Amino acid sequence: MNKRLIIVGGGPGLCDRAKLFGAELTLVDLPGIFDPVLLPFAKRTIVSDYESDAGLIPMLQALHGIEPFDGVISMTELALLPAARISRALDLGGVSVEAVERTRDKVLMRGWLAEKNFPSAPAASATSSIGIAAFAERHGFPVIAKPRYGQGSQRILRFDNKAQIIAANIENEDLVVEAYLDGREFSVESFSFGRRHVVYAVTSKLTNSDDLLNPYVEIGHVVPADISEREHETIVQYVQGFLDVMEITDVCTHTELRLTSNGPVVIETHTRVGGDSIPSLVRNATGADMLDFAVQWPLGQIDDEPPMPRSLGAAAIRFFTPPAGTVQTICGVERWRGHAGVIKLHLPLKPGDKVSAPKDSFNRVGYVVCVGTDPVAAMQTCKDVVSGIFIEIVA
Repeated sequence: MNKRLIIVGGGPGLCDRAKLFGAELTLVDLPGIFDPVLLPFAKRTIVSDYESDAGLIPMLQALHGIEPFDGVISMTELALLPAARISRALDLGGVSVEAVERTRDKVLMRGWLAEKNFPSAPAASATSSIGIAAFAERHGFPVIAKPRYGQGSQRILRFDNKAQIIAANIENEDLVVEAYLDGREFSVESFSFGRRHVVYAVTSKLTNSDDLLNPYVEIGHVVPADISEREHETIVQYVQGFLDVMEITDVCTHTELRLTSNGPVVIETHTRVGGDSIPSLVRNATGADMLDFAVQWPLGQIDDEPPMPRSLGAAAIRFFTPPAGTVQTICGVERWRGHAGVIKLHLPLKPGDKVSAPKDSFNRVGYVVCVGTDPVAAMQTCKDVVSGIFIEIVA
């Protein structure tokens, strides 16, 4: 009997694997976003606003009554909650709606962790400079303010004093304001097989700290993180406890945290794989394919003993961050393609293109992915490629 999956939000990685592992696929995606390239992968494609279409779930329930589905998957941030709601309506198990809601709403997550007495950062909702200042008076400076439902390093603001908050003149924004966390930043890539949380990688993060206006934009990652065994184990145990408290099950997670002087403290988590080609880094460094797991688990193709990570070396990604302006010339790209350790070089810039400052993860201009024997070697090759390609920009 054929196994059947619903994929909400598309994605060639998931669709390709669903086909490869023998699943019959129903694809649900947004008008204007849907990619016709995915049509051959699916038995049927439903183009619908999955966040607001009241007819979508009854339609899927009717189909489920004729040819039952085995699971619902999504790796698209805005589709995660609709996918969980579909799974509940069809009684297919998987991660709960409430758990996904806690990951999507940063205020809700902090409140839940406080209620469960789990180590976290003080936080509150805020809509204005007045609310941010009131929080800072209670908890001290620095404080971080960012969109309550944001993603991709969008609009992260740090305030070191009240004058900066007043000068920002924030009004009518839906924000979370949090105490600033010191220490290095990491992400943790894991899969929850039922309630068993297997950590496949701790990833080091490189941010654009030299840019005073956009210091939190991510410009690089490396797997595994260059940390001690003790630090790795501390992070793994913290994240496994965190996922338990958050009641996460049956799904990939990408959890961001800082290793502070008082231990790990979560920043946020997502019930999907990480962006920025992190699944590729994990696969090259450990042999674990997170998207394979996402498809094979609901299909019942993974036994009670899930695959464990191995040590195959290291993999890194580095983004190009040229100054804002108009591209005049680019040279050196072809020289680095196929270079030892370089597995992907993506730089689609051409003369005449306009480049803006990297304000978030959505307006970076290209990247290189490299492998090496260890984290330092992999990241060094990335840096060599970035510095070895000449991009002339006129401001």
